Amino acid sequence: MDFSAIQFDDILGYNESSAIIEDSSAYAEMYGGDGGEAFSTTGDFSHNASDGDYMTGGEFRESHSVLVDGGDRFGVSAVTVDPKEELVWMGNSGGHVTSYLSTDFMKYTSFQVHATEEIRDLCAVDSGILALTPTSLNLRTRQGIHNFTYQSEELENMQCMLQMGGRFSHCLLMGGHQNTLVEYDLTRGEMTNSHQVGENGCVILRYHPRFVCHGDRTGKIVLHDPRTMRSEHSFQAHTGSLSDFDVLGNYIATCGFSNRMGQLLSDQFVMVFDLRMMKLSLPLRALVPPLLLRFVPGLSSCLAVVSLMGQWQLMDAGQPDNAIMSMSYQVSCVPESVITTFDVASSSQAVVFGDSLGSLHLFTSGNKPTFNNFSQETVMIDLQDHTQTLPLTDETTSLASVPLYYPTSSLISDWPEQYMKVRYRPTPPFDPAIIQSMKIVGSIGYAPNVHNKKRNQVPYKFSRTKGQKSNSTDNASGKNEEGYTVHVPWRYRKIEIKYGKHGMDDFDYDQYNRTSFSGLDMSLPNSYCNPMLQMFYYIEPLRALMMSHLCEKEFCLVCELGFLFHMLDISMGQGVPCHASNFLRAFRTIPEASAMSLTLSDQDNRAKINFASKIQSWNRFVLQQLHSETLEDKIEHSMTENYDDRMIHLSKQNTSDVSPDIDQPKNKEGSTVQSQDKIENSPLASIFGAHVVSINKCTKCSFEIHKNTTSLLVNLNFPEVTEGSCPFSSVVERSMSLEQTRQAWCDSCTRYQPIEQSRRYKTLPNILAMNCGLDSAQDFKFWKHQFVVLLTDIRDKKKEDEKKSDDNNKSNERSTPSLSAGSPSTPSKRYPDSSTPQPSPARPCRYGQACTRHDCRFWHAGRDSSEESQPVHVLNLLDQTMEHSWVPLGMKATLNQDGTVSIVDLTKTQLEECYSDGKDVVYELVGAVSHIADPRFPDKNNLVTCFKVGPSYHVRAKVSSVSHWYLFDDISIQPIPAEEAVWFPCGWKVPCVLYWKQRHQAKPVCPIEPINPITVDVFGEDKSLAQRGKKRITFTPLTADEMPGEGDLVAMDAEFVNLHQEEAEIRSDGTRTTIKPSHKSVARITCIRGQGPLEGTPFLDDYISTQEQVVDYLTQFSGIKPGDLDANFSQKHLTTLKSTYVKLRYLVDKGVKFVGHGLKNDFRVINMAVPAAQLIDTVHLFHMSHNRMVSLKFLAWHFLKLKIQSVTHDSIEDARTALALYQKYCDLKASDELVMALQGLYQAGKKAQWKVPGEEEEDQ
Repeated sequence: MDFSAIQFDDILGYNESSAIIEDSSAYAEMYGGDGGEAFSTTGDFSHNASDGDYMTGGEFRESHSVLVDGGDRFGVSAVTVDPKEELVWMGNSGGHVTSYLSTDFMKYTSFQVHATEEIRDLCAVDSGILALTPTSLNLRTRQGIHNFTYQSEELENMQCMLQMGGRFSHCLLMGGHQNTLVEYDLTRGEMTNSHQVGENGCVILRYHPRFVCHGDRTGKIVLHDPRTMRSEHSFQAHTGSLSDFDVLGNYIATCGFSNRMGQLLSDQFVMVFDLRMMKLSLPLRALVPPLLLRFVPGLSSCLAVVSLMGQWQLMDAGQPDNAIMSMSYQVSCVPESVITTFDVASSSQAVVFGDSLGSLHLFTSGNKPTFNNFSQETVMIDLQDHTQTLPLTDETTSLASVPLYYPTSSLISDWPEQYMKVRYRPTPPFDPAIIQSMKIVGSIGYAPNVHNKKRNQVPYKFSRTKGQKSNSTDNASGKNEEGYTVHVPWRYRKIEIKYGKHGMDDFDYDQYNRTSFSGLDMSLPNSYCNPMLQMFYYIEPLRALMMSHLCEKEFCLVCELGFLFHMLDISMGQGVPCHASNFLRAFRTIPEASAMSLTLSDQDNRAKINFASKIQSWNRFVLQQLHSETLEDKIEHSMTENYDDRMIHLSKQNTSDVSPDIDQPKNKEGSTVQSQDKIENSPLASIFGAHVVSINKCTKCSFEIHKNTTSLLVNLNFPEVTEGSCPFSSVVERSMSLEQTRQAWCDSCTRYQPIEQSRRYKTLPNILAMNCGLDSAQDFKFWKHQFVVLLTDIRDKKKEDEKKSDDNNKSNERSTPSLSAGSPSTPSKRYPDSSTPQPSPARPCRYGQACTRHDCRFWHAGRDSSEESQPVHVLNLLDQTMEHSWVPLGMKATLNQDGTVSIVDLTKTQLEECYSDGKDVVYELVGAVSHIADPRFPDKNNLVTCFKVGPSYHVRAKVSSVSHWYLFDDISIQPIPAEEAVWFPCGWKVPCVLYWKQRHQAKPVCPIEPINPITVDVFGEDKSLAQRGKKRITFTPLTADEMPGEGDLVAMDAEFVNLHQEEAEIRSDGTRTTIKPSHKSVARITCIRGQGPLEGTPFLDDYISTQEQVVDYLTQFSGIKPGDLDANFSQKHLTTLKSTYVKLRYLVDKGVKFVGHGLKNDFRVINMAVPAAQLIDTVHLFHMSHNRMVSLKFLAWHFLKLKIQSVTHDSIEDARTALALYQKYCDLKASDELVMALQGLYQAGKKAQWKVPGEEEEDQ
């Protein structure tokens, strides 16, 4: 694990790190108010002067807060106050540096230092400003002029720098996540020395007249002699990691983190070390959890301490018993931002803060604050004198004062008369195919839609010059780059749904899916991964593994996949697609996924997204993530020495021949071999994993490094040579045993050398996951060439067979009338030659001789093919038949003694007769994810899955126990033949991911049932995330004897907030169509006892914390207010969605019956599937067919004589009302009065216009 990335890039960069926990109880202990009372943002607090030498209350105030250049995209990463001039320098994570003049914060200079790397540190020197990035050092003058840029191999991942003082002022030290300190001479402009600091590196540097101090990643501070850089003394400041430290006079003050219960928790104390005694003084307890600190210049022991959320205070390091000098100040940053850096001016009159959202905050004290007591004069730009102008808003100055020139002849700028004529836009020409196929009925002509334009739309295309082609990217003809026509079948096209006024409830999904399986909704931004989610679900052992997992991690992909697979199980036969919203929500929170650009937004243009490459990156990343989350043993030392000798040494000696005196084994050439046996075992690795030996051999000294790893997938590597035929199995064999030479570091030569890299297999995976690549023009050229060679050979063979058949039946042909030229039944025309014009081998045109379309692709009897037809490319045969494919349905793999793998293709017939045994492994294709690209609609590219669903899934769906192939296109599921899975027309369908499964002897269908990990213990883990004040508990938890069982009633209601608003269009006739439904997130879930002594009492009332931006709290309908879902401000019982989700899942698994109003919508947003038999919805109980649905508010008034939801909604009140309505329903049904009651309900509703009488007066 890269410790630096966790400890400093995340913690110091504040990427939603859940490891930093701030305990608000410290405020209540140090300040005599309520535990949840916030500090004043101005720092004004009343206190007695006798309590200590406090500074004047409210001395510092926030005078300026500005959004820096690039602040809308990058956060502030470094800030320094110039000790020479009245300037503040700022660097952001986008490599940009900006300076501000004086305490008025006027922008002075702004320039880009690096295009991609962030600014790690800034240092103001006499000649300008030094900016440090991870791999370079840059010097600019204060006016922004470039001086030099220094780059070296020694600068690997730099973090900090320090200009030494005294006679060493020309020396600059640079440190980072490496084992050396780099010494750079600013006078000579070159590196002069490097000093070893150990493997923990150097992340913070501070200067003292006697020492050079550096802190490392483990919380240790080391003091060096500035002359020799020899280590003189060290302190272990913190057990976890070091957040910040500073040195002044006789004191070193530090703040950091400690390891407690497996988490990094911020220390509440500031550690102070006395340099006179070289030991720890009494620690200082801060009012705010310290994250950054600085000594205030001019005061011997005054210390400024800053917290993560922007609270800061002044402390006295010299008085541990009475250290607090001022109460807490608050930086006015938004709740989503955190403080990333700050600095204190040398005059002690200004403090500058930078936050993660790109804002700079200035605190000043006094009437005329300055940065330095004695500053040099800043060079200002010479402003040119501007000519006096006349404002447009000036209404007093006479226009006669403006001189005007009246020409007596024509001007050069006058246009010629021939260009001044009025010209109207010409009518664009119609497609000749439309004119020819048009049928005239009366005065109106009808023609079939060619699908190259939208309905009632005629685009105008302009050319700048005569004869110049238009630059339009529309491919109306549907032809690909090679010029032959592409026709994408409807079942492969991207599905676009326009919902009605009831949204998803009135949409007929049966038109897309007539199977018993459930599709996945595609309205969410990152739903491009739906094909892979379907693929994962139908892999039986992976489904069982995901559904058997449950952990306490809030965002766990394995848990969310298990929940999603449970939904797909429950939704079988219901005809409604599932939503993967919770899984995608957890996926978005992974920082690595965002860094790899695997997350999309609604604003991304689909036409510019390479979905083929993105889904392969997604496959690789998610497999590795699932492997990490299910990891059992990270390191296993269980390799067989005999196998290592055969694999690694490649010699004829046995292990008994190796001398025990030799520390490292020798191969047959006498070279040294270093072995690293580290295999990570996880349940996922038992499904997808293969034990692989990676061999790196130096070509100069023959030094070898052998590393045993677990490989989860194979990336296809295509040959560069495209000539001739190459079986698909040869490409797979080459990719699995890839050998290549690269420039890399050799530990033996201690320099970069050509390294031969190869891989050898010890075991083969049960499921072979394969990324097809095809992301370069060379790879795709090879792919198409193999299909061309295959189809050409088939066509030539057919022609030879037909020629022999024609010679044998020549006499019969003379006696029988010959078939018409170009008939599809003519064998010679079924496989045309690409070099000669031939008609399309499609079925006859239904219009026959009456067809007038010159480009009709159907066959016409008697039409001359040489005149009216175009040459047919051999790849067009793929659009007409699925019989032939370069990709086989099966492969047979053999693991050789030397670790290489031999693979051969298997035909469909051979595959049915072969099974895996002890020697050979037979793989059959079970899944393929393909990219669909229609040249006519580049913004509607799509990803689909072809998967062979096993017998156990058909058994669960209560159909015959067979295996069958299906095409999954989001909500569309259609059965297909096996040949269609490997049918890849090169014009529009390209494979991205292939999954192969070992084929074993047929066994009786025995589904792998997962172990349900959700037990009654989930109700015992009831913790609130709210950190402020006392929590108002509105429910009574269940006791052990109250746990609901099968058939018990539980009343439930949920409230929601909007994350994205609904997108709809209103047509000219006033009808409203929903294009994209609103994206809601659950905010509150309430469950109430439906029976027992405490009937009607809530046992669950959780507010759900969310880290996503809420665009509408829907307070009028949900009762949720801003702050209720924020752990820093909420006083509700706030929990994570997962914590409440597992409680509901337990109730669902137990067979509890839920009572509520609109439960279908509630569980859809919660992202949970519940069997229909367990839902009792009052919406449907009190509904008559062909009539409107009745609201809960009106039902409560009509049947229960209650007025609810008068001001806002409350989920407890709504759940109790639904339970009372169900009891009323049972009474009416028992007395046979239900029908009359419903008729009375609708009569009363129509009379009152479905409004509760008197609610208008109450509102007024």
